Amino acid sequence: MNLDPKVQKLIDERVKSGQYATPEDVMAAALLTLDQQECLGDFAQGELNELLNAGEVSIALDGPLDGDGMFKRRRSRRADKHTS
Repeated sequence: MNLDPKVQKLIDERVKSGQYATPEDVMAAALLTLDQQECLGDFAQGELNELLNAGEVSIALDGPLDGDGMFKRRRSRRADKHTS
């Protein structure tokens, strides 16, 4: 496969830095990131900023959520779904 020299340079830099063991690892990470971006990053212009602002307002009004408590509730709900 022939890659654009700029792309090849990016891959080589990642491997040389020790961040990735092989060029294939760099490509796999890139594709997984692209997949996540395509699945999760489908926001209308300004939508993500609105959501972040709403979250900040919620924290200011109600305080932050307890992460451990939220994970416990999520696991419990998931377990309930699987036993139903």
